[in-house]
Amino acid sequence: PFLSARRGGGAGGGAAGIHKQVNARPVWKHATHEDRYLAFDGVAWLAQERVNLGRADGWLELFDAGCVSPDQSRQVWNASDGKDGWPAQPTITCRRPTDAEVTAEA
Repeated sequence: PFLSARRGGGAGGGAAGIHKQVNARPVWKHATHEDRYLAFDGVAWLAQERVNLGRADGWLELFDAGCVSPDQSRQVWNASDGKDGWPAQPTITCRRPTDAEVTAEA
């Protein structure tokens, strides 16, 4: 699970050089994988490593430039197949963590 920058467990969590927003959108930090994030690159939401925040480089993508946060989108995520393909992944969803989940990860 990813924790939104808008919640207590967000990407701003005190680590130097991590931004709560990239390309005017919130960054989501993975709850257990310290270097994994969801960030907006200006065109799509991407699951990516910290070094690539806001760039068109990741392993999951969600094309919905109209949503302020990926949990608000009704579009389908795509996943890299490692061979220049991005097949649809209709079972992948994004939701905000509950307060209990945020507290448990803190």
